[in-house]
Amino acid sequence: MHHSSTVHSETLRNEIHSSHDRSRRHGVDPHTTRNINQIHLTPDGLMERREKNRGFLDVATALIQEIYRFVAGAGFAVSIADSEGYIIEMIGDDAILKKLAAGNCMPGFRWTEKDVGTSAISLVIERQIPAQINDNEHFCKRGHGHTCSASPIFDNRNRFIGVIVMSGEVERVHPHTLGMVITAAKGIQNQLRIMKASEEILLRNSYMKAIIESIDSGIMAIDREGKIAEINNQGRKILQRDIEIVGKPLSILLGSEEEWRAVVDSEAGFTDREVFIKGPKGILQLMTTAKPILDPAGKIHGTIFLFHEINRIRGLVNKMAGSHARFTFDDILGVSPATQEAKKLAMLAAAGRSNVLLFGETGTGKELFAQSIHNLSNRKLRPFVTINCGAIPRDLLESELFGYVEGAFTGARRGGRPGKLELSDSGTVFLDEIGDMPVDMQVKLLRVLQLGEVYRIGQHTPISVDLRIIAASHFDLKQEVEHGNFREDLFYRLNVLPICIPPLRERVEDIPLLAHHILRRCREGMGKPTLLFSSEAEQMLLRYDWPGNIRELENVIERAVNLVDGLVIEPHHFGPWSSENHRGAASDSKSLRLEDIEKQTIWEAIQNNQFNMVNTSKSLGICRATLYKKIKKYNIRAQRPHV
Repeated sequence: MHHSSTVHSETLRNEIHSSHDRSRRHGVDPHTTRNINQIHLTPDGLMERREKNRGFLDVATALIQEIYRFVAGAGFAVSIADSEGYIIEMIGDDAILKKLAAGNCMPGFRWTEKDVGTSAISLVIERQIPAQINDNEHFCKRGHGHTCSASPIFDNRNRFIGVIVMSGEVERVHPHTLGMVITAAKGIQNQLRIMKASEEILLRNSYMKAIIESIDSGIMAIDREGKIAEINNQGRKILQRDIEIVGKPLSILLGSEEEWRAVVDSEAGFTDREVFIKGPKGILQLMTTAKPILDPAGKIHGTIFLFHEINRIRGLVNKMAGSHARFTFDDILGVSPATQEAKKLAMLAAAGRSNVLLFGETGTGKELFAQSIHNLSNRKLRPFVTINCGAIPRDLLESELFGYVEGAFTGARRGGRPGKLELSDSGTVFLDEIGDMPVDMQVKLLRVLQLGEVYRIGQHTPISVDLRIIAASHFDLKQEVEHGNFREDLFYRLNVLPICIPPLRERVEDIPLLAHHILRRCREGMGKPTLLFSSEAEQMLLRYDWPGNIRELENVIERAVNLVDGLVIEPHHFGPWSSENHRGAASDSKSLRLEDIEKQTIWEAIQNNQFNMVNTSKSLGICRATLYKKIKKYNIRAQRPHV
């Protein structure tokens, strides 16, 4: 019967009759006016119980004070008891309080049927129903002459937590007193529910705020008028805004009203879009996601922005793309004076900030030097991006370097794409075979070096970049400048620290060291751990001129490891040049034989790779541009014959 609605009079009479029966069974004396043995609390115990019921008591006390304002001076008292029947608060006219106190009806005393028999408080505690006990309906004489109206109070989980009761002399009680008490009980319950809901909302808000502040993304809420409603600390940091921007229009970041209105009014929002924001020190480039805030009817009430600095996105891209340098100067093997001199110059270059230009024939290890310079520099933790200017078709090189915006040309992907120079911000860019870069792109690269700004194809807003360029070429760039194939101003921008990587024929002392290192790597990869060179094979390696340099040495040894059946690599495992080419031959005849061998080697490689030029260039260890030059030089048939 857990409810607070009025109980039918006949039902209430039956409840009172049953309570009288229980009171007699408890041995309560009906003639008593004051039970001297009635259980009660000490002052400290009362204080402790009041604290235990603090939330409920504060709400109930405020309400009974409001009720008492309307009945003050009319001979009434209003009391609150907890779920165990202890009176914990009481307010009323002095005269009625004194009469009630004479019967132990005051704070600290327990009022259950065992203590006082049938009373308004004890019946409500026993049955948890509203009750009005009139005059001699009280089991004990102490209650005679009074009418008490009481109602149970339940919390938000419908648990019984206490009683509110109004007491007065019989002749003063109005028939609607019980209704007023029931209404007061409901008011207490509603207030408790509101407080509980508010606490839960505050707790959820606290959780949400803690979560939002713990996220390393910028989060900003915009209301429907385009004003900034909220922003987390990470967002302020990204936007470089120390001053308060909450309440300010979004236009202080985006510019014109048209720009932010288009964003705020978008029902679909957007995901991972580049947005350029006005910062205190210039334009900020952000990767932004916007989600509209919709009410149940689908009406837009604002927008939530989630944003990151573009550098973070670049870092993730470079991490996923493997844009980092693996090699260090320890990987550059060689004891020859030429090698040591090149390493010394490269180490000096690594300590500085200037651009570096590496000269050297194909296959000498220019990228190995470039990676080593990066890894010894103060940019070693930043991206290292390689771009082979000779291997990328001319029409793709510009977009690869500079990127483009959506719609910049036919086939441009939706949303555009950043270029490698932009993704390399704060790191190192290795421009291999820079001599193959078209002149018009040389102009754009020069502007990047001069101003530290990249313009995507089709874009008029510059993107700031901090780059160190390491360029490499097998051409004599100074000669290319004289022939008008390379811009002189770009050459001098790049040629601050020129380093010549010696060809293998000028560092003969390094050949055994390199050969054994390559052999160890190949035999481990192919499961032939005990494989060795014969002394004749080693001598053959020393006598050869190595026009393809270290790359050719790697290919020759890898081929030999594949071909050998026994435990020793012999000269014949090296290929067609092993029986003919050595340093003792006459220079002109040697040159002729080398050209014949190179032509034969390229033709065999093309056939072995079934006329696939990509695989052929990889197997020969040369770039495709070089392969096509050799094919043209030797007039090799590079197309599959028709059957």
